[in-house]
Amino acid sequence: MRRIITGLLLTAAAVFSLRAGTEESFGKLFYLDSLAEASFSEGDIDRSIRLWMDAAHTAEQVVSSEEDSLMYSGILQSIGICYRRKSMLDSTLYYYNAAWNIIRNKKSTEALTEQISLLTSTAILYTFMGRDKEAEQYADKAMALADGSKDIETIMYASTNAGGIYARNGNFPKSAAALRTAVSKAEESGLPDKQLSALTIITSMFNLAGETDSVEYYMKLAEKASEGLPENSVEVLGFRETQAAVLSNLGHYAESNAIYRKLLSASGSNSSVVEDAGYMAMARNYMALGQWENAGQCYERAYSILDSIYNADITAQVSEWSAKYGAAEKELEIFRLEQESLKNRAAMQTWIIIATTLVAVLAGVVLTVAYRRRHLKKVEELRLARKYIDGLEKERARIARDLHDGVCNDLLGIGMQLSSVGSGGPEQDKVLSLLENLRSEVRTISHDMMPPQFSFADIEEVMQMYADRFRTQTKASIQFKAVLEGDMTWNQIPDRISYEVYRIFQEHMGNIIKHSGADRLDAELRLNAESLSLTVSDDGKPFEPDIQAKGGIGLNVMSERAKSIEAVI
Repeated sequence: MRRIITGLLLTAAAVFSLRAGTEESFGKLFYLDSLAEASFSEGDIDRSIRLWMDAAHTAEQVVSSEEDSLMYSGILQSIGICYRRKSMLDSTLYYYNAAWNIIRNKKSTEALTEQISLLTSTAILYTFMGRDKEAEQYADKAMALADGSKDIETIMYASTNAGGIYARNGNFPKSAAALRTAVSKAEESGLPDKQLSALTIITSMFNLAGETDSVEYYMKLAEKASEGLPENSVEVLGFRETQAAVLSNLGHYAESNAIYRKLLSASGSNSSVVEDAGYMAMARNYMALGQWENAGQCYERAYSILDSIYNADITAQVSEWSAKYGAAEKELEIFRLEQESLKNRAAMQTWIIIATTLVAVLAGVVLTVAYRRRHLKKVEELRLARKYIDGLEKERARIARDLHDGVCNDLLGIGMQLSSVGSGGPEQDKVLSLLENLRSEVRTISHDMMPPQFSFADIEEVMQMYADRFRTQTKASIQFKAVLEGDMTWNQIPDRISYEVYRIFQEHMGNIIKHSGADRLDAELRLNAESLSLTVSDDGKPFEPDIQAKGGIGLNVMSERAKSIEAVI
């Protein structure tokens, strides 16, 4: 078992071995993956996440080949897709990045398929987050890799979604080229779900391009393709969201809202629509219908979702805004009757922009205040940690002086008096030897407790001297190595950091010898342009989990020392 401090990062490193239970683990892995796939297809996203989380934990234990790595990456990507369905976009990005780090350098055909799939999923995620430029960049990468793939489903997945992203960004020729590829592959597959995906994106593209006849034509084809598929499947939900947007654009506002209500009723479990965007779309439909109160309620719901952390503050502002709107409702109604429909819609859009800007400014102010509070809290924690360490060092120095000037001298006096009594003998010599050994140990302890003088030696020299001295006090084999990278020198390390790293080194070495029963101990101090790292490893027994969780005095002191120099244990 290895205990490692790296960059003052203390972790427990476990070495997993594949034993006789590996085949059972793979069987369990495939079983969990199949159940999760089935749950996802049925729309039970929460159960899918639980099953894939269990599968990821199992996969992590048994990964030993590239095939295993691809399976592990695919499971992480599936978890990310589930979180995307639940509109938890930060969690989605976390699992996508974890999956990409596993497969980014793989070269096999199977790895290519996984890379295309993951790049496409990332492009979709950035679209959900409103980061259209980055979405198109990832779509381009996926399409470039897809040119070298022979897997129909992978090519369809990449080209269908790339076409939608290009259309969203207004690049309709590029979108049409990608979607033609998707439609061609969908026809080859003969699968209705693949055909529906391609037709949905084509419908969306023509809707953005304003070609109404083409929109209605492809929407009818898509409706027909959806008839044999489950209503809560990914493909049908995606089509319904597009259908709602198209109906709104065609002026069928009530029908559009009926679809949005159905989609939003599934939010948090399995919905293709982002909640705040869905409520915004419903609000615009209600405004077009002249249902101002319903529109205000939808905007309020959307804003509360946009910043749930500060939901109370934002709701208060939106409520105030709604009240002001209600007071002016009669005037708006008169204005609407007197003006042409086009001018009325322009006025409503202007009003929406003002309200949205107000909420954005309020959110910015609240976020700034929260950030400042967190910063002040961190500064105060750092100040208290430094104060604690300063007090601790003063007390250590006082005890060291007392041991050296008091106890050591007292032991020396006792030995001298004992030597002057009687004519000596074996017993007296034995007592004198014990006294001398005790005085030597007390003197060593007092020297260790005194702060090192970095004005006369650098951290490498001080730690080497300590390791040499420590080697004489234990039967364990102790090796210390110091490594400089580039043009760095040990004198570049500030004294305060050198001092705290030295103390952590002392404490950790003592803990290993006292508690682990190690026969060998290796320590490495490494400095480069980015960090100073200390790695200590031994062959002793690991920390007991309950003791490590409670944290003894030594562990707490090491933690406070690291905190005082803005490092992490």
